[in-house]
Amino acid sequence: MQRFEPIYHASAAVSVTGGGCWWRRRGLPVRPRPYPGEWAYGYLVRVAEANGYESPRALWRGLGPRRTGSISSVRYALRLSPAEWSFLSGPWPRFCRVEQVLAEGLTPSDYCHDHLRWCPHCLAEQRFLQARWVIKLCVVCPEHKCYLWDTCAVCHQYQRPERAVLDRCLCGASLIGIPVERVTDDELRLQLAFQGALAGQVQEGIPSLSVPAWMTLFHRVAALFDAERESRSGQIPGLHRLDLAIAVNRQLASLLAAWPAGFYHYLDDLQRHAEPSFSLVRTFGRLYRWLYRDFEGDEFAFLRDAFEDYLREHWWGLLCRRNRRLGTRTTGSRKTAQAIAAAAGTTPARVRQLHLVGWVEADIAAQPSGRRAWSFPASQVEPIATLIADGLTLKDAATYLQLPKHRVRELIAADMIKPLLSTAGHGAATWLISKHQLDDLGRTHLAGQAPVADEEPPDCVPLVQILKAWRLEAGAFPALLHALQSGVLAAAHTRDMESTGLGGLLLPRRGVQAWLAHWRESNGRSYSITDAAGILGIKAQVAYHLVRCGLLESTSSPLTQVRRVSRDGIAKFKARYISLVEIAKRSGTSPKQALHRLQIHPVVGPAIDGCRQYFYLRSDVEHLLDQPLQTQESGNA
Repeated sequence: MQRFEPIYHASAAVSVTGGGCWWRRRGLPVRPRPYPGEWAYGYLVRVAEANGYESPRALWRGLGPRRTGSISSVRYALRLSPAEWSFLSGPWPRFCRVEQVLAEGLTPSDYCHDHLRWCPHCLAEQRFLQARWVIKLCVVCPEHKCYLWDTCAVCHQYQRPERAVLDRCLCGASLIGIPVERVTDDELRLQLAFQGALAGQVQEGIPSLSVPAWMTLFHRVAALFDAERESRSGQIPGLHRLDLAIAVNRQLASLLAAWPAGFYHYLDDLQRHAEPSFSLVRTFGRLYRWLYRDFEGDEFAFLRDAFEDYLREHWWGLLCRRNRRLGTRTTGSRKTAQAIAAAAGTTPARVRQLHLVGWVEADIAAQPSGRRAWSFPASQVEPIATLIADGLTLKDAATYLQLPKHRVRELIAADMIKPLLSTAGHGAATWLISKHQLDDLGRTHLAGQAPVADEEPPDCVPLVQILKAWRLEAGAFPALLHALQSGVLAAAHTRDMESTGLGGLLLPRRGVQAWLAHWRESNGRSYSITDAAGILGIKAQVAYHLVRCGLLESTSSPLTQVRRVSRDGIAKFKARYISLVEIAKRSGTSPKQALHRLQIHPVVGPAIDGCRQYFYLRSDVEHLLDQPLQTQESGNA
């Protein structure tokens, strides 16, 4: 009897009914019925409030069970049927010493024991606390699509379940009329999946996990994003606080959003901020260990599969047999330079050079020792093999095109041939030129072929002969090839045209001469010494002598080592010198008589330096031109 005495003065029900056996006979005066899914602690709050007790603890002491006693008397006092008793779940208060009735797969540590959470809309509609609200991972009300609350909107104090009134704070503020914050679609979808798992339902568009798997994932994600606990193990403290639980829920939702895009984005961030290393543990840290230790079993297979898919596509390092946790498909997805070179039939140096110029994908990581480690995707074996099989050296390319090597270099300098590797620009030991590109280069003339007979047409000359004997200046050969490609010039059709190399093409002599003259005229290019002789109206031998003695200015091409005469050089020679033949013609006499009668010393000539023609300074004979030599002689007399 003594145990009820402290309550008599504080409890309205006790003061009316008294103590003793009255409880066992009639029960509590007001006995609210529990709702399905109601939190047991919240139900005690409602019963205490209805019967005038100051707190659930005072109510429990009034109901009378000892610390180790049965709760049958409590059920009898509340007149609860077995079905109604089963409505109550979640952790009981510690002072009750009652066996917990938890959701399947959850442990007491997954619940908030001394912190209250609620949805203002639900609490206004039905005045009771749902057991799922006190699960740490539950932060959203799926019915109203809003976040739960755990603090007073006025005094901002955390609410505890040990209270006298269910829907009011100790400061007197209402817990119902609170503005709520809407939840994003990804977070809502995650909460629907977890709370659906509590009810045994499956949510589409989200991984199907059991309740314990969800809690494991929740705690691991909380640890992943907690930088202060990088080297410490165990659960993250403070998850009973709603703001921290919402942050973890948001992070987990971002990982699972648009699966596996959100997960890949997180792995990209880890790989981008980690130091370059071929170690999965150093790059991905605890996540890598947890995927194959804590996330074992078929439920988490989707995580491991997505991780290995990411490694096969984005990981820069080698994945070999020492990564025993990975599947065979993943460990064979990357190769060393030696392995991929052997598979492609080439050398490691050639493979590295192909990567450095952008033809092959690879990743390079600098080791602490300074050594550079190379890693190639296994998918690059076929492209490398294709490049090597299609590649020719400079000598082979010249043979294939039936051209001299310096002509191939001229096409490379004109950017008409783009080598895969070069000795100058790429530092390779030998050239690598695409045979397919050479075929395209030589095949372009076919569109402009002249429809002639199969026999070799008359007055045609091979392209290689033009290049050899016509003394083309620098730039003329690429321009000639461009004229063939554009159809300005047409190669003669022959029987074995398809198998003929570029140098074996037959070109019309007159057509090439006319084109070359027009090209030189329009581009202001230089002339060969023979062409310059024709322009000056002298013999080629004389022109060569004038070049040697410096009277006719010329330049030497560094590519062809052939001397050329510019248009300015020809113009300067005409303005400065005049031949004896021209003097005689303008004077109306023969060159022999003109030489005998002129009293001026020539610059060059047979008697001077062995030149076959006499040339004078135009300034010396300018006053004598266009006058008969007889007049000149009489004037001299």
